[in-house]
Amino acid sequence: MNVVVVGGGMVGAGVAVSLAKQGHHVTVIEAGKAAISEGDWDLRISSIHLRNVEWLQELGTWSNIRPQRKFMYTDLAVQTLDGQRLNFSNDDVDALALGAMVENNALQEALWEQFSAHTITVYSETRVEHFDLADRSVTLSNGETLTYDLLLGADGAQSQVAKAAHIGQRGWDYDMRCMLAIAEVEKPLPAATWEVFRSEGPYALLPLSEHQACLIDYRSEQQWQEFARNSEAIQQSLNNVFEPHIGKHTITQFASFPLRRQRALQYISHDSVALIGDAAHSIHPLAGQGVNLGFADVQELTRQLVDQPLSQALINYERIRMQENQQMMRAMDAIHVGFRSLHLLPRGLLALGLALVDKVAPLKRELVRKAIGF
Repeated sequence: MNVVVVGGGMVGAGVAVSLAKQGHHVTVIEAGKAAISEGDWDLRISSIHLRNVEWLQELGTWSNIRPQRKFMYTDLAVQTLDGQRLNFSNDDVDALALGAMVENNALQEALWEQFSAHTITVYSETRVEHFDLADRSVTLSNGETLTYDLLLGADGAQSQVAKAAHIGQRGWDYDMRCMLAIAEVEKPLPAATWEVFRSEGPYALLPLSEHQACLIDYRSEQQWQEFARNSEAIQQSLNNVFEPHIGKHTITQFASFPLRRQRALQYISHDSVALIGDAAHSIHPLAGQGVNLGFADVQELTRQLVDQPLSQALINYERIRMQENQQMMRAMDAIHVGFRSLHLLPRGLLALGLALVDKVAPLKRELVRKAIGF
């Protein structure tokens, strides 16, 4: 089967390798240049849960990721407005780790390195100029026309493929902004990620090495706009938040992005088009599930294409992944609202629920297994 993938990011490259290993002929069209991981950590970092780490090992990708740009973590913690803390550990599920922090560029680079071994053709710095979905062909900015049996949109929230297939979207802005910063830390850090909730928005730490971390601070657009033209004010704000937790540290770089929730109204079209990753669903990043959901899309689509006609495989893919992705999106919205609530009833229910999880080992184990993709 001829498969054309529009978008060569982590999810697009992942589906290309996955389907090529099944014997399909895959072509990747990427508007940007090939990703290169070099120098210090880039700010674009993903938390890859354990199931997807294992999947990347199965693909043969994991060992190729630049060693300095992946870091396994063993513990995870959340803390409520009232200071109640719930800790999860790899020991809760008898695993070596809960997941890994990975630089996006390093993961994308490792996936692209596999293209030459799997009959994958790639066009970088190339765009699709015209879609003919009836004829199952695309015309590229270099003048070439490609035909396909399956067209995959892995081209992000503003997907060209979705627009060409007239697939509508639904979503909204959270009126919040996420500030990311890379910090050099004096005291050694444990291999633990944590998130603290507060009324104005949560803040979190992602460990990158024993002496490096990614600091994350969610606040309203208005609050961050007050700092927008003053980098010293931003750094001072981050220092005030994180120094009580990690001690003295130096921020080496930072940037921010707005938060938006968005989902495609359908994932498939024309019996030959499918959306995956952010083209199908863009989720609140507070639990780090974005790329994990995209990789789950890839795995489900790959499974469905094994022994079924294409049209039925796409129908099954949409049914399964749309349900699971929407459940996760609703859960993230509930956490976003519930953990910030100042009302006594939801805070009391939350406290009761966390206490129950902490005391009932089988419940805690299942929750951890769900969080790491099993």
